[in-house]
Amino acid sequence: MLICTSCGHENGEGAKFCEECGLAVSSVAASPGTREQRKTVTVLFCDLTGSTALGETLDPERMRAVLGQYF
Repeated sequence: MLICTSCGHENGEGAKFCEECGLAVSSVAASPGTREQRKTVTVLFCDLTGSTALGETLDPERMRAVLGQYF
Protein backbone atom coordinates (compact mmCIF):
# COMPACT_ATOMS: atom_id res chain seq x y z
CA MET A 1 0.00 0.00 0.00
CA LEU A 2 1.28 3.48 -0.86
CA ILE A 3 0.72 6.27 1.69
CA CYS A 4 0.99 9.83 0.37
CA THR A 5 3.62 11.81 2.25
CA SER A 6 1.63 15.01 1.69
CA CYS A 7 -1.97 14.16 2.62
CA GLY A 8 -1.73 10.66 4.14
CA HIS A 9 -4.15 9.07 1.64
CA GLU A 10 -3.82 5.31 1.12
CA ASN A 11 -3.35 4.79 -2.64
CA GLY A 12 -3.87 1.65 -4.65
CA GLU A 13 -0.88 -0.28 -5.98
CA GLY A 14 0.46 1.07 -9.25
CA ALA A 15 -0.85 4.60 -8.71
CA LYS A 16 1.19 7.19 -10.60
CA PHE A 17 -0.28 10.08 -8.63
CA CYS A 18 -1.91 10.35 -5.22
CA GLU A 19 -5.61 9.63 -5.71
CA GLU A 20 -6.52 12.35 -3.19
CA CYS A 21 -4.17 15.33 -3.69
CA GLY A 22 -2.53 14.52 -7.05
CA LEU A 23 1.08 14.53 -5.81
CA ALA A 24 3.45 12.65 -8.14
CA VAL A 25 4.11 8.99 -7.29
CA SER A 26 7.80 9.80 -6.76
CA SER A 27 6.66 11.74 -3.70
CA VAL A 28 4.43 8.89 -2.52
CA ALA A 29 6.24 6.31 -0.44
CA ALA A 30 5.35 2.97 1.07
CA SER A 31 4.87 3.30 4.80
CA PRO A 32 4.44 0.32 7.09
CA GLY A 33 3.69 2.61 10.08
CA THR A 34 0.72 4.70 10.95
CA ARG A 35 -0.16 7.91 9.16
CA GLU A 36 -1.54 9.63 12.24
CA GLN A 37 0.24 12.74 13.38
CA ARG A 38 -0.58 15.16 16.16
CA LYS A 39 -0.22 18.85 15.37
CA THR A 40 -0.97 21.97 17.35
CA VAL A 41 -2.80 24.64 15.37
CA THR A 42 -4.22 28.06 16.05
CA VAL A 43 -7.46 29.11 14.37
CA LEU A 44 -8.80 32.65 14.23
CA PHE A 45 -12.38 33.36 13.21
CA CYS A 46 -13.50 36.92 12.69
CA ASP A 47 -17.06 37.87 11.70
CA LEU A 48 -17.01 41.41 10.35
CA THR A 49 -20.45 42.98 10.55
CA GLY A 50 -21.50 44.34 7.17
CA SER A 51 -18.55 42.86 5.27
CA THR A 52 -20.78 41.04 2.77
CA ALA A 53 -22.65 44.20 1.84
CA LEU A 54 -19.37 46.14 1.68
CA GLY A 55 -17.86 43.46 -0.56
CA GLU A 56 -20.76 43.83 -2.97
CA THR A 57 -20.01 47.54 -3.44
CA LEU A 58 -16.19 47.53 -3.57
CA ASP A 59 -13.78 46.22 -6.18
CA PRO A 60 -12.11 42.96 -5.08
CA GLU A 61 -8.70 44.66 -4.77
CA ARG A 62 -10.09 47.41 -2.53
CA MET A 63 -11.99 44.88 -0.42
CA ARG A 64 -8.81 42.87 0.05
CA ALA A 65 -6.99 46.02 1.17
CA VAL A 66 -9.73 46.84 3.69
CA LEU A 67 -9.73 43.30 5.09
CA GLY A 68 -5.92 43.31 5.13
CA GLN A 69 -6.06 45.89 7.91
CA TYR A 70 -7.68 43.26 10.15
CA PHE A 71 -4.98 40.70 9.47
